[in-house]
Amino acid sequence: MDIIISVIGFIRREIVFVIALAAAAVTAFFNPPSMAWIDAIDFRTLSLLFSLMGISEGLKASGLFDSAAGVMMKRAGDTRKLSLLLLVIVFISSMFFTNDVALLMFVPFSMMILDREGEDEKYIIRLVILETIAANLGSMTTPIGNPQNLYILSYFSVEALPFFRTILPYSLLSVVLIAASFMVLLRSSRSLNVDEREVRKAEKTRTVIYLLFLLAALLTVFHVIPAWLLFAVELIFLAIFDRKILKRIDYILLLTFVCFFIFSENMRNIEVVRELITAPMLTHPIASSAIVSQVISNVPAAILLSPFAESFEGVLIGTDIGGLGTPIASLASLISLKFYFRRQNGRKGHYLVLFLVLNFLLLSILALLSYVIE
Repeated sequence: MDIIISVIGFIRREIVFVIALAAAAVTAFFNPPSMAWIDAIDFRTLSLLFSLMGISEGLKASGLFDSAAGVMMKRAGDTRKLSLLLLVIVFISSMFFTNDVALLMFVPFSMMILDREGEDEKYIIRLVILETIAANLGSMTTPIGNPQNLYILSYFSVEALPFFRTILPYSLLSVVLIAASFMVLLRSSRSLNVDEREVRKAEKTRTVIYLLFLLAALLTVFHVIPAWLLFAVELIFLAIFDRKILKRIDYILLLTFVCFFIFSENMRNIEVVRELITAPMLTHPIASSAIVSQVISNVPAAILLSPFAESFEGVLIGTDIGGLGTPIASLASLISLKFYFRRQNGRKGHYLVLFLVLNFLLLSILALLSYVIE
């Protein structure tokens, strides 16, 4: 009985991994195990993901995020200014620490503070949804902001200038859209009561070390530093000086990616699927990537569709803006949804309706930009 309860608990916690594993297993009937499975696994992307997870966990442990949250509360003065600062820091932090980490750090903090200050539930819902959008749109701005960017840049061997030239128009418009949404949705304000004891100071040495690793990771993405070297140096450092961080790395996420790689390889070898994907990816790569992202999430969509794209631009833009839309479109969106749905007095229906309306509205505007640019 205890084993069954443990298994059910694992499935609930790691539902994405379970789905990815099941998808890989089912599609294996059409493409049995072979050396092609090993060739399909992008070990460079996996090593970069490992390095980035270690860096983000190290910076969390250093107190950098807690310190930033405390400083924000001191500077803000009221809930509306705090909300604006939170949106800014979520947008920026998602560029360097991934959208998942940004939401894991700041969504619970936001709800805790707003609850303490007596803000109503509608305000909390709006802020959490805007933070989710800010994380998904901010993360597309850099190669290390989200996993699909890492994979696409690795797969197509994209240099820095073409990447930023492609994505910056969408990032700049995203800033405008988030600012406009903030002005419309978050109007009320309450004074904040800040206890100086709540402000934690970051450990300087530890923070500097992990920020240097972060810089090295960015250089690795653009092939300045070999991925194996960053992985080896960081692994040795963690094993000797910060062993606790090794225990906090999400190894299940790495296995999830392995399943995605195998699933995508299997799907590409199914003739009917290959025919269905090829034509849309040649004619409308952005729209196709964004639509597929709504169903299977943007990370597996990038892995599945990249081999069918003539260039990186379509699949990059499509899966990045395709993180908006349904809660499934981006795994980061599920993090916020999970946090909010745990609230005892949460208004789940209100959350879902506003989430879908706002996400699809912004997705439509960004998609329109892609046609204007083309």
